[in-house]
Amino acid sequence: MKKLFLCCLIISGLASGLLAQNRTYYDIPLNRADATFNYPKIGMGKAHFSFWGILKAGSGNMILDLNNIKHLKYLPNLDSLVKAIKPNLQPMLDSFKNDAFNRRIDYLTGGLLPQIRVVNHDKAPQQFVIKDGVMNELKTTQDTIRIKAFIQVSKEDASLYYDTRYNASNKPEMQPFFLTLVLNNASDLYSLPENSLQNCISRLYQELGPDYVATTSPKAGYSASFNMATGKMFSPGKVKWIKNPGQVPELVPNIYAGMQFAKGVFVPSFSAGIRYTLANKTYSTNRFYAMWEPHFFFRQDLLNNVITERNDFLTLRFIQMNKKHTPFDFVGNFSIGYLISRKGNWFEPNTYKVGITGVRSGWLQLEPEFFFHGFFKGVSPSIKLTIHYE
Repeated sequence: MKKLFLCCLIISGLASGLLAQNRTYYDIPLNRADATFNYPKIGMGKAHFSFWGILKAGSGNMILDLNNIKHLKYLPNLDSLVKAIKPNLQPMLDSFKNDAFNRRIDYLTGGLLPQIRVVNHDKAPQQFVIKDGVMNELKTTQDTIRIKAFIQVSKEDASLYYDTRYNASNKPEMQPFFLTLVLNNASDLYSLPENSLQNCISRLYQELGPDYVATTSPKAGYSASFNMATGKMFSPGKVKWIKNPGQVPELVPNIYAGMQFAKGVFVPSFSAGIRYTLANKTYSTNRFYAMWEPHFFFRQDLLNNVITERNDFLTLRFIQMNKKHTPFDFVGNFSIGYLISRKGNWFEPNTYKVGITGVRSGWLQLEPEFFFHGFFKGVSPSIKLTIHYE
């Protein structure tokens, strides 16, 4: 009995040790340097925005990390912030110009004195190029300048999970934000065009609209990426997807209208049902539909009166899109429908219809459809234009 009890104690101790190895990076204790320069860690903030091509040549990226979206309205002028720290970095950056090492420079402002940490990746593999018989170092990786600064926010906008032990002030209203510049060489900091950083914030506000920050939830995650050379947001595909990026499911009512040439006549149709969206909102969108689709056929009787004959299909549809394309481009599409209500002699009993890959631009989709009954009997091809209301 004692041996069994001792064995249980040993096993429980091993289990505790194993659990300690599986702690997330959120709760692993920080060393002093990381607590000073790198807290909150990347990924802990609720709002993350990146801006590509901030230099005139189209290179250079800016990344903005906030504890929550509400802090966006408290940001200082970012160009003025960088201008204020340039004199402190200049002697160091001048000495880095002529080597090919990759570096990360952390700059802390907001305390009693500015603090700087340099992480040299000089042990990484080196690259060389030979020109005119002379071997020269070749730099293929970029440098990172990460600025940690503090803003004073209202009590209701403070992030409660933020640990003030690592703060420049013990007041919870003093919240950090990170401004990261990814440059070909750290000395490119002095080549930033005037107002280039603040233009990024203006472009973000332009996309969000004037009331977005005031009305949206600080508990959600937010992410977007912009190409500042073209001035366009390239990820996600819609403004509404800036909130809660990633794999976000959505189940909503759905309608769309169509017109197709089938059975030798033009046939209008209408569809109503539900749509389930599983969107990786950075790259692609998968949509699943369950729809009731009435098709309207028109003919004249012996007295030349127009008679409408409605044939209803129950349709399941799958569409995969990378983004909205202009002009028309291919879109992954497959649908199968079954005739559930029949009027007139347009279709045989037990008729099916199948739609396959088509082309799409915005809300317009053009696709081939095939009607048949039984085991692919009486196949009748058609072409369908659909207007999706999304």
